[in-house]
Amino acid sequence: MNDSVTQHNPSWGLDEKTVVLNGYAYGSHYPVIIISVTGHALEEDKLAALTQLLHHAVPGLEHIAERQVTISDNDFRMSLEWLLDTIHNLQRAADLPVYEHGRILSLERGHARFFLPTGYTSVKPLLDMLRSLLELMRLQAEGKNAQKQLKKFVQAIVYLQKTSPKGGNIPFFIQAALKAGIPFQELLSQTIQYGEGKQGRWMRSSLSEETPMIAATFSRNKLIGSMLLRRAGIPVPDNKMAINAERATRIAENLGYPVVVKPIDRDGGIGVAAGLQNHEELITAFKNAQQYSRNILVEKHFEGKDYRVTVFQNEVLSAVERVPGGVTGDGKHTVRELFDQLNADPLRGESKHAPLKKMMWNNEALTLLKHAGLNDSSIPATGEFVRLRRTANVASGGVPVTVFDAMHPDNKNLAIRAAQALRLDLAGVDMLIPDIATSWRESGVAICEVNGQPNLGRITEEKDLFTPILRTLIPGDGRIPIAVVFGDPSSDALAVELEKQLLKQGVDVGCHNAECIRINGDVVMDGHVNPWTAGQMLILNRNVEAIVLNIDDESVLSTGLPFARFDLFLLAGEHITASDKIGGGTPATDNVTQDLLELILPACDGTLLSIESNKPNTDGYKHLTSAAWEKTANTSEAIETATAAMLAFGEQHCFSEKSAPAVP
Repeated sequence: MNDSVTQHNPSWGLDEKTVVLNGYAYGSHYPVIIISVTGHALEEDKLAALTQLLHHAVPGLEHIAERQVTISDNDFRMSLEWLLDTIHNLQRAADLPVYEHGRILSLERGHARFFLPTGYTSVKPLLDMLRSLLELMRLQAEGKNAQKQLKKFVQAIVYLQKTSPKGGNIPFFIQAALKAGIPFQELLSQTIQYGEGKQGRWMRSSLSEETPMIAATFSRNKLIGSMLLRRAGIPVPDNKMAINAERATRIAENLGYPVVVKPIDRDGGIGVAAGLQNHEELITAFKNAQQYSRNILVEKHFEGKDYRVTVFQNEVLSAVERVPGGVTGDGKHTVRELFDQLNADPLRGESKHAPLKKMMWNNEALTLLKHAGLNDSSIPATGEFVRLRRTANVASGGVPVTVFDAMHPDNKNLAIRAAQALRLDLAGVDMLIPDIATSWRESGVAICEVNGQPNLGRITEEKDLFTPILRTLIPGDGRIPIAVVFGDPSSDALAVELEKQLLKQGVDVGCHNAECIRINGDVVMDGHVNPWTAGQMLILNRNVEAIVLNIDDESVLSTGLPFARFDLFLLAGEHITASDKIGGGTPATDNVTQDLLELILPACDGTLLSIESNKPNTDGYKHLTSAAWEKTANTSEAIETATAAMLAFGEQHCFSEKSAPAVP
């Protein structure tokens, strides 16, 4: 194959053979889009110039590490690698939880096919962004001005970013799942299923199946939450709800300044103002809080350091001090200069998933400076901390500092009691206390909030909360044994026989064949069902311990696989029927079997078998997977080997009290 540029130098662009799969393909852990493009090699200097142009246009892109791609003049493949790398970095800059690169599938003169991993809701904006990027490549190749197109490109990135998860937890849970080998798939409304079948668990951000609905509802309402905590004997500040500014004033006067104002039904520190010293500050804070909610709480201020303690299933996982946004003097620079230096930290960004947040220079900062007897031109002494934010949460510019090892046991027990009082399995307990190392019984304490859906964040590099939470919620690695029977000339005989053998061993197996779908021997859907629909039914079913999926038509080319990984591939033959729903999934070549196996086999990471009597040509497919082919066998031997392999996988990952089949 010749990768060099053709004489006619085709322009960069998208052709009409784009295929959007709902499922998985080519070994990706994500649903994929199969892309066909035309184009030609771009010189290294043009790609470098385009990279710089994109870095200036897209905030955050310059901070994402790039793979080292060596660019050679007139090398079409290397230009495509640059394109795939840039798309991946743009997905990251747009806060999409996609941690895999796309991959080239085929390459010819002036034409290429590749796939892009993506999420369901991001398909259209991702394609719009790709079209815009290809147009920029075309303009760059032709040496034309790209500023007008660059504006459209930035708009496409903004549109793409709107499809990213709303909370900061989802990306980190997905990263943890990938690292732990736990399968995951996007469902609806920011809900992810981690694991398969019987091992599957649903999560929405940090809410899990085990979080009681009543507990989650009560914890979202700060007034109700504090009321229940108080009744449970947990020390909480006095507070009351204010329906208007006049009522807020009376409550504050009765409580005594300083006070705190916060929306009753908002999280993340939104609209919260602490340490209000007088009526003027109270009214300003109250009006600000009204922008976010009609339900406002006025609360007695408790002087102490701000700690977030994460409790999971009656155990403290982490404790951090949330240092409020501010600057530390060096005896040389002004407060405003130190503020600008603080915001220049590459860890601070405007992205919802940035580790730390940039701060704005605003009236809150000026007010706190005035209280401290300073202004923006003051030069703080070396080591002097100047507070510029009333609240200490990360969203308002705070910095988390781990204090878990210093936490007094009494304070750990108090945090656990607070989570238990609201019946929460996972809770972020916000604790105000002079020193976390001193017992609250000696120093006093106020539990100002218990968050039932805490934003865990990557609060410190030393403490990963996401992996232990997933490991606890999801049995093993979340996988169940899955077998794919391919090209069976008898349509479903092998699938049915494998199902029978697994049922004999007491496995609750879900089986898909040409006639129906069965779970544990009972028919749950009659008639022919395509593999994607059948597989999804079984993956989502909590009664299924193993899956046998029959593939005997072309439909997988337009749907993808219903799972990202499977454990047994049984090549029964090459009997593949045409599908009337092939849609955009037109075969890439005239060899449909080859196209299907190229899509399917990279997802197999277990055992591969073939039936000797049908003599399929396995030599042409061995390069598609890292798994080793077992020697060809007759039907009975294949079933025996397949059953043993499925049971062995199940015993390792998810079965209890299952035994290998007896040898006849």
